[in-house]
Amino acid sequence: MRPLSALAGIAALAAPLVAPLAASAQALPPTLELTYTTYAGGFTTLSLITDFSLSPGGYRVSLSYRTVGAVGFFLPGHDAVSAEGAWDGGTVRPAEFESEGAWNGNSYDVVMDYPDGSPEVQRLEPSQTSIREPVPASLRQDTIDTGSAMALLLHRMVDGGSCDLSARVFDGRRLMVLASREAGTETLAPTVRSFFHGPAIRCDVTGKLLAGFLRADDLARRNRVRQGAVWFARPIPGLPLLPVRIEFDNRWFGAATMYLTNVTAGPRTLPAPQTDLALGPQPAVPPPAGARH
Repeated sequence: MRPLSALAGIAALAAPLVAPLAASAQALPPTLELTYTTYAGGFTTLSLITDFSLSPGGYRVSLSYRTVGAVGFFLPGHDAVSAEGAWDGGTVRPAEFESEGAWNGNSYDVVMDYPDGSPEVQRLEPSQTSIREPVPASLRQDTIDTGSAMALLLHRMVDGGSCDLSARVFDGRRLMVLASREAGTETLAPTVRSFFHGPAIRCDVTGKLLAGFLRADDLARRNRVRQGAVWFARPIPGLPLLPVRIEFDNRWFGAATMYLTNVTAGPRTLPAPQTDLALGPQPAVPPPAGARH
Protein backbone atom coordinates (compact mmCIF):
# COMPACT_ATOMS: atom_id res chain seq x y z
CA MET A 1 0.00 0.00 0.00
CA ARG A 2 2.11 2.86 -1.23
CA PRO A 3 0.07 5.90 -2.36
CA LEU A 4 3.04 7.84 -3.72
CA SER A 5 2.03 7.45 -7.36
CA ALA A 6 -1.32 8.98 -6.54
CA LEU A 7 0.39 11.75 -4.70
CA ALA A 8 3.02 12.83 -6.77
CA GLY A 9 0.63 11.77 -9.18
CA ILE A 10 -0.86 12.86 -6.46
CA ALA A 11 0.36 13.25 -4.64
CA ALA A 12 1.69 13.95 -6.05
CA LEU A 13 0.92 14.92 -9.39
CA ALA A 14 2.46 15.15 -12.84
CA ALA A 15 5.16 16.98 -14.65
CA PRO A 16 5.14 19.79 -17.19
CA LEU A 17 7.59 21.30 -19.60
CA VAL A 18 8.57 24.54 -17.90
CA ALA A 19 10.88 27.49 -18.40
CA PRO A 20 13.68 28.38 -15.97
CA LEU A 21 12.47 29.87 -12.71
CA ALA A 22 11.40 33.45 -13.26
CA ALA A 23 11.60 36.46 -10.98
CA SER A 24 8.11 35.78 -9.64
CA ALA A 25 9.28 32.47 -8.19
CA GLN A 26 12.52 33.90 -6.78
CA ALA A 27 10.47 35.71 -4.13
CA LEU A 28 9.47 32.39 -2.54
CA PRO A 29 10.63 31.68 1.01
CA PRO A 30 13.74 29.47 1.15
CA THR A 31 11.52 26.51 2.02
CA LEU A 32 7.81 25.80 2.34
CA GLU A 33 6.39 22.97 4.42
CA LEU A 34 2.83 21.81 3.74
CA THR A 35 0.88 19.43 5.97
CA TYR A 36 -2.08 17.37 4.75
CA THR A 37 -4.58 14.94 6.26
CA THR A 38 -6.35 12.35 4.11
CA TYR A 39 -9.88 11.01 4.58
CA ALA A 40 -11.61 8.04 2.95
CA GLY A 41 -15.07 6.76 3.76
CA GLY A 42 -15.36 9.35 6.53
CA PHE A 43 -12.23 8.13 8.34
CA THR A 44 -8.75 9.61 8.68
CA THR A 45 -6.37 7.39 6.72
CA LEU A 46 -3.12 9.19 5.92
CA SER A 47 -0.98 12.08 7.21
CA LEU A 48 1.53 13.74 4.88
CA ILE A 49 4.13 16.49 5.25
CA THR A 50 5.98 17.85 2.22
CA ASP A 51 8.87 20.30 2.21
CA PHE A 52 10.15 21.93 -0.96
CA SER A 53 12.56 24.59 -2.12
CA LEU A 54 12.59 26.08 -5.63
CA SER A 55 15.48 28.28 -6.74
CA PRO A 56 16.64 29.72 -10.09
CA GLY A 57 19.11 26.85 -10.36
CA GLY A 58 17.06 23.86 -9.27
CA TYR A 59 14.80 22.23 -6.73
CA ARG A 60 14.70 20.05 -3.64
CA VAL A 61 11.59 18.16 -2.56
CA SER A 62 11.01 15.88 0.39
CA LEU A 63 7.83 14.32 1.69
CA SER A 64 6.91 11.88 4.40
CA TYR A 65 3.63 10.16 5.02
CA ARG A 66 2.13 7.44 7.21
CA THR A 67 -1.16 5.69 7.64
CA VAL A 68 -3.16 6.79 10.70
CA GLY A 69 -6.35 5.91 12.55
CA ALA A 70 -7.97 2.54 11.92
CA VAL A 71 -6.13 2.19 8.61
CA GLY A 72 -2.85 2.74 10.42
CA PHE A 73 -3.78 0.01 12.89
CA PHE A 74 -4.71 -2.62 10.30
CA LEU A 75 -2.36 -1.49 7.50
CA PRO A 76 0.60 0.24 9.20
CA GLY A 77 2.97 2.00 6.84
CA HIS A 78 5.21 5.01 6.38
CA ASP A 79 7.49 6.37 3.68
CA ALA A 80 10.03 9.19 3.27
CA VAL A 81 10.86 10.46 -0.21
CA SER A 82 13.44 13.01 -1.38
CA ALA A 83 14.45 14.31 -4.80
CA GLU A 84 16.89 16.91 -6.09
CA GLY A 85 17.64 18.27 -9.54
CA ALA A 86 18.14 21.26 -11.80
CA TRP A 87 16.11 23.07 -14.41
CA ASP A 88 17.27 22.28 -17.94
CA GLY A 89 15.71 24.51 -20.56
CA GLY A 90 12.10 23.46 -20.90
CA THR A 91 12.35 20.48 -18.59
CA VAL A 92 14.22 19.20 -15.52
CA ARG A 93 17.44 17.29 -14.96
CA PRO A 94 16.93 15.01 -11.94
CA ALA A 95 20.06 14.27 -9.91
CA GLU A 96 19.00 12.05 -7.02
CA PHE A 97 15.90 10.23 -5.83
CA GLU A 98 15.41 8.18 -2.68
CA SER A 99 12.41 6.47 -1.12
CA GLU A 100 12.63 4.63 2.20
CA GLY A 101 9.69 3.16 4.06
CA ALA A 102 7.99 0.17 5.62
CA TRP A 103 4.54 -1.31 4.97
CA ASN A 104 2.98 -4.11 7.00
CA GLY A 105 6.37 -4.66 8.63
CA ASN A 106 8.25 -4.99 5.32
CA SER A 107 10.95 -2.47 4.33
CA TYR A 108 10.95 -0.90 0.87
CA ASP A 109 13.92 1.16 -0.35
CA VAL A 110 14.71 2.78 -3.69
CA VAL A 111 17.79 4.86 -4.54
CA MET A 112 18.38 6.26 -8.03
CA ASP A 113 20.78 8.71 -9.62
CA TYR A 114 21.07 10.09 -13.16
CA PRO A 115 24.72 9.97 -14.31
CA ASP A 116 23.85 10.30 -18.02
CA GLY A 117 20.40 11.85 -17.74
CA SER A 118 18.58 8.51 -17.45
CA PRO A 119 17.68 6.88 -14.13
CA GLU A 120 20.12 4.32 -12.79
CA VAL A 121 18.80 2.23 -9.90
CA GLN A 122 21.46 1.96 -7.19
CA ARG A 123 19.33 0.17 -4.63
CA LEU A 124 16.00 -1.64 -4.91
CA GLU A 125 14.93 -3.61 -1.85
CA PRO A 126 13.16 -5.93 -2.15
CA SER A 127 13.45 -6.50 -5.90
CA GLN A 128 9.92 -7.98 -6.03
CA THR A 129 10.75 -9.72 -9.33
CA SER A 130 8.65 -12.69 -8.24
CA ILE A 131 5.48 -10.57 -8.00
CA ARG A 132 6.19 -7.51 -10.18
CA GLU A 133 7.43 -7.32 -13.76
CA PRO A 134 10.70 -5.35 -14.10
CA VAL A 135 10.78 -2.16 -16.17
CA PRO A 136 13.25 -2.56 -19.08
CA ALA A 137 16.12 -0.05 -19.14
CA SER A 138 15.08 1.07 -22.63
CA LEU A 139 11.72 2.29 -21.28
CA ARG A 140 13.33 4.27 -18.46
CA GLN A 141 14.96 6.78 -20.81
CA ASP A 142 13.55 10.31 -20.79
CA THR A 143 11.70 9.74 -17.51
CA ILE A 144 11.67 11.68 -14.27
CA ASP A 145 11.02 10.52 -10.71
CA THR A 146 7.90 11.25 -8.69
CA GLY A 147 9.57 13.90 -6.53
CA SER A 148 10.80 15.78 -9.60
CA ALA A 149 7.30 15.55 -11.07
CA MET A 150 5.94 17.22 -7.96
CA ALA A 151 8.58 19.98 -8.18
CA LEU A 152 7.73 20.63 -11.82
CA LEU A 153 4.03 20.89 -11.18
CA LEU A 154 4.62 23.41 -8.39
CA HIS A 155 7.08 25.27 -10.61
CA ARG A 156 4.51 25.42 -13.38
CA MET A 157 1.85 26.87 -11.09
CA VAL A 158 4.24 29.33 -9.43
CA ASP A 159 5.68 30.57 -12.69
CA GLY A 160 2.62 30.67 -14.93
CA GLY A 161 -0.49 29.60 -13.05
CA SER A 162 -1.02 26.66 -15.42
CA CYS A 163 -1.26 22.91 -14.84
CA ASP A 164 -1.57 21.69 -18.45
CA LEU A 165 1.19 19.11 -18.55
CA SER A 166 2.24 15.54 -19.23
CA ALA A 167 5.22 13.32 -18.34
CA ARG A 168 6.54 9.79 -18.11
CA VAL A 169 7.47 8.98 -14.51
CA PHE A 170 9.62 6.12 -13.17
CA ASP A 171 9.75 5.51 -9.39
CA GLY A 172 12.24 2.63 -9.40
CA ARG A 173 9.55 -0.05 -9.70
CA ARG A 174 6.86 1.30 -12.01
CA LEU A 175 6.68 3.38 -15.17
CA MET A 176 3.60 5.53 -15.59
CA VAL A 177 2.34 8.38 -17.72
CA LEU A 178 0.79 11.28 -15.82
CA ALA A 179 -1.24 14.11 -17.33
CA SER A 180 -2.97 17.16 -15.88
CA ARG A 181 -5.41 19.63 -17.42
CA GLU A 182 -6.94 22.79 -16.00
CA ALA A 183 -10.67 22.40 -15.41
CA GLY A 184 -11.66 25.92 -14.42
CA THR A 185 -12.18 27.63 -11.07
CA GLU A 186 -14.35 26.23 -8.30
CA THR A 187 -15.28 27.50 -4.86
CA LEU A 188 -14.31 25.12 -2.08
CA ALA A 189 -16.87 25.16 0.72
CA PRO A 190 -15.83 25.60 4.36
CA THR A 191 -14.93 22.40 6.16
CA VAL A 192 -13.56 21.57 9.59
CA ARG A 193 -10.92 19.45 7.84
CA SER A 194 -8.99 22.44 6.46
CA PHE A 195 -8.52 26.12 7.28
CA PHE A 196 -8.86 27.02 3.59
CA HIS A 197 -12.08 27.72 1.73
CA GLY A 198 -12.81 29.86 -1.31
CA PRO A 199 -12.02 29.97 -5.05
CA ALA A 200 -9.40 27.53 -6.33
CA ILE A 201 -8.10 26.41 -9.71
CA ARG A 202 -9.09 22.81 -10.40
CA CYS A 203 -6.67 20.54 -12.28
CA ASP A 204 -7.86 17.10 -13.38
CA VAL A 205 -5.13 14.46 -13.23
CA THR A 206 -4.92 11.07 -14.93
CA GLY A 207 -2.36 8.34 -14.50
CA LYS A 208 -1.79 5.08 -16.36
CA LEU A 209 0.76 2.39 -15.62
CA LEU A 210 2.91 1.50 -18.64
CA ALA A 211 5.29 -1.07 -17.14
CA GLY A 212 6.14 -2.63 -13.78
CA PHE A 213 2.79 -4.38 -13.44
CA LEU A 214 2.05 -6.84 -10.69
CA ARG A 215 2.21 -10.25 -12.33
CA ALA A 216 -1.18 -11.15 -10.88
CA ASP A 217 -2.92 -8.10 -12.42
CA ASP A 218 -5.49 -8.97 -15.09
CA LEU A 219 -5.90 -7.05 -18.36
CA ALA A 220 -8.59 -4.76 -16.98
CA ARG A 221 -6.39 -3.63 -14.10
CA ARG A 222 -3.40 -3.16 -16.41
CA ASN A 223 -5.43 -0.93 -18.72
CA ARG A 224 -7.00 1.08 -15.93
CA VAL A 225 -6.64 4.86 -16.04
CA ARG A 226 -6.71 6.38 -12.58
CA GLN A 227 -8.51 9.70 -12.12
CA GLY A 228 -7.82 12.45 -9.62
CA ALA A 229 -8.02 16.20 -9.10
CA VAL A 230 -5.91 18.90 -7.45
CA TRP A 231 -7.16 22.34 -6.39
CA PHE A 232 -4.61 25.18 -6.29
CA ALA A 233 -5.05 28.44 -4.39
CA ARG A 234 -3.10 30.90 -2.25
CA PRO A 235 -3.82 29.72 1.29
CA ILE A 236 -1.89 32.61 2.85
CA PRO A 237 -1.48 36.13 1.37
CA GLY A 238 1.82 36.51 -0.47
CA LEU A 239 2.33 32.79 -1.09
CA PRO A 240 2.20 31.21 -4.55
CA LEU A 241 -0.55 28.91 -5.81
CA LEU A 242 -0.29 25.71 -3.77
CA PRO A 243 -2.31 22.47 -3.59
CA VAL A 244 -5.05 23.03 -1.02
CA ARG A 245 -7.07 19.90 -1.75
CA ILE A 246 -6.38 16.65 -3.62
CA GLU A 247 -8.75 13.85 -4.61
CA PHE A 248 -7.41 10.46 -5.71
CA ASP A 249 -8.32 6.80 -5.90
CA ASN A 250 -6.34 4.23 -3.93
CA ARG A 251 -6.51 0.51 -4.63
CA TRP A 252 -6.65 -0.22 -0.88
CA PHE A 253 -9.20 2.23 0.54
CA GLY A 254 -10.91 3.62 -2.57
CA ALA A 255 -11.76 7.27 -3.15
CA ALA A 256 -9.85 9.62 -0.84
CA THR A 257 -9.52 13.37 -0.29
CA MET A 258 -6.43 15.11 1.06
CA TYR A 259 -6.86 18.47 2.84
CA LEU A 260 -4.22 21.13 3.53
CA THR A 261 -4.06 21.64 7.30
CA ASN A 262 -0.92 23.75 7.89
CA VAL A 263 1.65 25.89 6.07
CA THR A 264 5.12 26.71 7.39
CA ALA A 265 7.61 29.06 5.70
CA GLY A 266 11.18 28.48 6.76
CA PRO A 267 11.33 28.10 10.56
CA ARG A 268 8.00 29.74 11.38
CA THR A 269 4.39 28.63 11.09
CA LEU A 270 2.22 31.05 9.14
CA PRO A 271 -1.05 32.14 10.73
CA ALA A 272 -4.18 30.43 9.45
CA PRO A 273 -6.39 32.95 7.65
CA GLN A 274 -9.72 33.91 9.16
CA THR A 275 -11.20 34.93 5.81
CA ASP A 276 -11.26 33.67 2.24
CA LEU A 277 -7.77 34.43 0.88
CA ALA A 278 -7.57 32.55 -2.42
CA LEU A 279 -7.02 34.13 -5.82
CA GLY A 280 -7.25 37.75 -4.79
CA PRO A 281 -9.39 39.75 -2.34
CA GLN A 282 -12.56 38.02 -1.17
CA PRO A 283 -15.25 39.06 1.32
CA ALA A 284 -14.85 37.76 4.85
CA VAL A 285 -16.97 34.64 5.24
CA PRO A 286 -16.41 32.85 8.57
CA PRO A 287 -17.05 29.11 8.48
CA PRO A 288 -20.64 28.37 9.51
CA ALA A 289 -21.36 26.29 12.59
CA GLY A 290 -22.49 23.44 10.34
CA ALA A 291 -19.38 23.43 8.17
CA ARG A 292 -19.39 20.45 5.82
CA HIS A 293 -17.09 17.55 6.72
